Amino acid sequence: MVTGEFDEEILEDLIRQGYTGEDLLNEFKKMRAKVPAALEKMFDDLIAQSKGESYSMEEVFDSE
Repeated sequence: MVTGEFDEEILEDLIRQGYTGEDLLNEFKKMRAKVPAALEKMFDDLIAQSKGESYSMEEVFDSE
C-alpha cells in the first residue's frame, strides 16, 4: 500500500486551492485515501494499453 509518497504533492495542491487549518487537514485525509485506488486504475489502464506486451523496468522508467 502507498503510504505517504504523495503527501507533499497533495498538500501543495490543497494549499494552492486555498485550504487552511482544519479544512486543509480534512481535505488532505480525503485526497490521501483516494491515492491507492487511483494508482490501481492507472496501472490497470497501462496494462490494457500494453495489449499483452511486456516491458522491463528500465523501459518503463527510461527518461530518454
